[in-house]
Amino acid sequence: MVDLDFKICHGEGPAPKYSYYHIWKAYNVINDYGPIGRKKLSTHLRLGEGSTRTILCKMIQEGTVEITKTGAILTERGLKLLRNSTIDVRPVDLRAITIAKINCAIRVPGHAHLVKSGCEQRDQAVKAGAFGATTLLVKNGAIILPEIDLNVSDDVDEALRNTFDLMEGDVIIIGSAMSYESAERGAVAAALNLMEKTAGTEEAVMSILESNSDLESLGIAIHELLGRLPLAIRSKNCGVLIEDGSVVERNFDGPILQEAFHKKVVVRRNSPQGTAFHGIPIVAVPITRGDDVVAVIGVVDITKGALFDLITRAQQI
Repeated sequence: MVDLDFKICHGEGPAPKYSYYHIWKAYNVINDYGPIGRKKLSTHLRLGEGSTRTILCKMIQEGTVEITKTGAILTERGLKLLRNSTIDVRPVDLRAITIAKINCAIRVPGHAHLVKSGCEQRDQAVKAGAFGATTLLVKNGAIILPEIDLNVSDDVDEALRNTFDLMEGDVIIIGSAMSYESAERGAVAAALNLMEKTAGTEEAVMSILESNSDLESLGIAIHELLGRLPLAIRSKNCGVLIEDGSVVERNFDGPILQEAFHKKVVVRRNSPQGTAFHGIPIVAVPITRGDDVVAVIGVVDITKGALFDLITRAQQI
């Protein structure tokens, strides 16, 4: 993880006037409008120039932002962090299930098990300036309201599936307000608070942006150890597919990985029809921490079983 100890920049004085939402927003604004000057960035963030300078200071120290003659831009490192973001943020029109006319929806992958009633996400959104928030879960293939396990209407289900590539265990937080900015701020604040349950407060933003980087490093190492057999590795938040020494797909997932993840068992079977490796043997192994699965590694045996037969025989000697 990238250290986000902002005491490096603002010292031991008063608490900063910005939030983790503003850090997240800064990455997106610089990506969309860079090169961008500090004054214009502070306008987008609705922060004073002093707070904006503090955020830029830290981003520069982390190597994610560079200051050019025409303004701030994201470096390759910053762009990579942003590309690997594991939350999707989209404007939506779902007034049928929200309390205000302007809505912003966020998909947080794999965190459904951390949501109780949705009240906590609503409270976080209100603190951030939204009117409220509606929290939904993807459970057993359906989109439901938490705690009461009530399916949303067909219209809402269709709208959300057309907006997001939803997967089992995802959380959808819909911030509501009279302006899109306030709705977005509320939804993002609620999402970051939910992520905080699996990462420290100061790591929450970067865990969203950087999780794929850690998976890529681990996956490529295992890929090389296995003679470059195609390999997929997936955590609750993200996944990568690796072939021929490099990542060929991010946010990757598949039915065999899902089965190993949710059943907490090793799965050995041929890849199903309609997939890239149809008919080729795959073994998916869950990585556990206590009673929880934190990731799954799947190896595609393009030797069509010969490699795993050899390993099995070696274990019997």
